[in-house]
Amino acid sequence: MTGEGANVAQWLDELISETRLGPKAARVRDVLTTQPTYCSYATAAEVADRAEVNGATVVRFAQALGYPGWPQLQADLRGVYLAHRYEQPASPGDGSMLASVFARDAENLRSLEHSFDYTAARAVVAAIREARRTLVVASGTHGVAAAAFAMLAASRGLPIAHEDRGGPHLANALASLDDQDCLVAWSFWQHYRETVDSIHLARAAGATTCVITDTVQSPAANAADHVLVIPTEGIANLQSMTAATSVAYALVAELAAGDPEGSREAAQRVDTIWRGLRLFAEESRQ
Repeated sequence: MTGEGANVAQWLDELISETRLGPKAARVRDVLTTQPTYCSYATAAEVADRAEVNGATVVRFAQALGYPGWPQLQADLRGVYLAHRYEQPASPGDGSMLASVFARDAENLRSLEHSFDYTAARAVVAAIREARRTLVVASGTHGVAAAAFAMLAASRGLPIAHEDRGGPHLANALASLDDQDCLVAWSFWQHYRETVDSIHLARAAGATTCVITDTVQSPAANAADHVLVIPTEGIANLQSMTAATSVAYALVAELAAGDPEGSREAAQRVDTIWRGLRLFAEESRQ
């Protein structure tokens, strides 16, 4: 355990020192210490889902530590996390930090497989298929998955564009949306105001709004017709986009599977254009 997680663990273990935890409570403790970023703003039900227990177990865990309920424990958890989130122990240079990052991402993918809302994902796919065009918005590192999604989907013949320049460029793109269109936003804690405002403006214009985020209580989810919740917990205060990128690939694969022949033809046309533009380096010959 590194950085902020270690400090949260130390703090929690001091609170727990006089309390005997059962197996379910121990799972709650493990989630709080390994995913402090997420737990500092998630609901009791969302924490319970990550711990594979029910919401009442999370509430009882908080009460066992002397809190009235989850909100009060969460407030102190958030304070400890924020106070220590930039701390990180020195790496011994033996690759252990690399292994920790890989392990955290693997855990995120396992959590995604367990908790992913496939019904909501199918609704997102249907909204994109039915739309005249789809606008993808995201900023900063949130744009990693968004850019991959938009680029791959467009290469399969879907009318999808990614606007990541913000300001007047984003304003013009949003101004063209109406009830025949769809907006797909990728937004995680901490949420960029421009992305959140774009969701509200798109919905006001009548567009179907889809959001990929990290909790149903996020500002981005509030104005969304369809919400996909994914884990983004990272190591050393680095938010991980691994699960988000996996979802991007999965959505494109599902979209392409709905029209395999059209997708294949579109990919072939794009490949011809790419080669015509000489986008690829020549293969070296020995």
